[in-house]
Amino acid sequence: MKVVTPSEMSVMDRNAVVAGTPSIELMERAGQACAEFIKKDIDQNSLIIILCGAGNNGGDGQVIGRHLAKEGYMVHLFMTEKEEKLSNDSKINLKKLKENNIPVRYLLEASDFEDLKQMLSKGTHIIDAIFGTGLEDKSLSEKYIRLFDMVNDFEGEKIAIDIPSGLRGDIGLSLENGILADKTIVIQNYKTGCLLNDGPDYTGDTILVDIGIDENSISNEKYYIQEKNLKFPQKRKKNTHKYDYGSVVVIAGSKGMSGAGILSLNGALKSGSGLVTCYVPQEIYIPVVSRAPVEALIKTYDCNITEDDIKSDKKKVVLIGPGIGRGKNYSFILEHLLEGSLPVVIDADGLFHLAKVIDYLKESKTPVVITPHFGEFSRLIDVPREEILNDPIGYGQKFAIEYQVVVVLKGFRTMIFGTNGEIWFNSTGNPGMATGGSGDVLAGMIAGIAGQNVDLFEAAKAGVYYHGKSGDYYASHFGQSTLTAHNIIDSLKYVLK
Repeated sequence: MKVVTPSEMSVMDRNAVVAGTPSIELMERAGQACAEFIKKDIDQNSLIIILCGAGNNGGDGQVIGRHLAKEGYMVHLFMTEKEEKLSNDSKINLKKLKENNIPVRYLLEASDFEDLKQMLSKGTHIIDAIFGTGLEDKSLSEKYIRLFDMVNDFEGEKIAIDIPSGLRGDIGLSLENGILADKTIVIQNYKTGCLLNDGPDYTGDTILVDIGIDENSISNEKYYIQEKNLKFPQKRKKNTHKYDYGSVVVIAGSKGMSGAGILSLNGALKSGSGLVTCYVPQEIYIPVVSRAPVEALIKTYDCNITEDDIKSDKKKVVLIGPGIGRGKNYSFILEHLLEGSLPVVIDADGLFHLAKVIDYLKESKTPVVITPHFGEFSRLIDVPREEILNDPIGYGQKFAIEYQVVVVLKGFRTMIFGTNGEIWFNSTGNPGMATGGSGDVLAGMIAGIAGQNVDLFEAAKAGVYYHGKSGDYYASHFGQSTLTAHNIIDSLKYVLK
């Protein structure tokens, strides 16, 4: 399933029209599909308020209102602009409302807002069809700021159509104000603004409705991960041994952060790795051995470890970074690894040290995955975090292509960037996973999956997806607030089948 920007969605709409479906028919399909979903959640005693803007999003709202009213629901429609400002298709649907004797009010004067306020005090549901996805980065008028405040104070259920008003459809940043929806009915394809930055907090629960537009009518390589898209796990053959499922090296841990290595190696083991060897500094060897799973090998190292040392143990992939700290110079190890041939996963403090040898990364032919969150990515590319938030897709894509590495840019909807420009948005995970050690588990999982003869990009996709799904499994049974990194590991056995 593709993820699209508002401009890409507009091209898809136009292509559908050129292919023979009138735009007014697309609006009818969208509104009817939304009405059908809304009906599942309301009863005949519900009082539904629909706020319609001047554009096609408002037209969708009018279609929703007409279908609900025709089936006997109590519906009150409010237009936020004068009739002459409406789009052509919206004007057609306004005429249909009048023909069906469905009353429409306008929010133009102060007294109109008093009327809305009275209605909100009695309402059970409010439907936001004001702006849609095409909102640009410009100031909102005082009228809309007031309107959004009234909607957010509403105690009933708030349902946005396609995207909550006040949220930019391209990068998911809110303007001065925006509607905090309980649910968002996304039409045809997820918009980037629903998934980036403030988007997930504003959209609430998302529901996708299909109105028959061909997503392949545009050139686009942004996708929403579904389990059917993954190439892992794979069925195991009977005549195999542990080295067929990957011998993984984890270079992790330091004084005060010994748990990072243990979580990483557990992530690799529980994702199916045949053998995991964890290299730790001498000073934490005893604590790690005493707490690590007995299936893992624990060895010590100094900062002169080379790929030749690792190769001697038939290793297939190397993870470096979780908990190694910044006090010692790990650049030498990274230089050796980037000059070698074994796939490398670089996480956490490994990214701090990578910044010092970034030129080696550009020259390297070694397959590499990096797993930064936005702060780490900001330091790595020396660009302010706020600037990256204004174009996260652009910055992630540029780095992946320029350095020919897979980038896992972590967030609520983690993005996986391929070396050819392909981008995948994760569909799993929850806020409870924002907990210490969660990233260590993810890095271990990616390394563990890659060691099983899985392409690094595919390993990153699968690792991110199942990491999130494991967290979702725990949260669905026990809630988000008690979720820890160990719970993610323990829940893998229920989701990784």
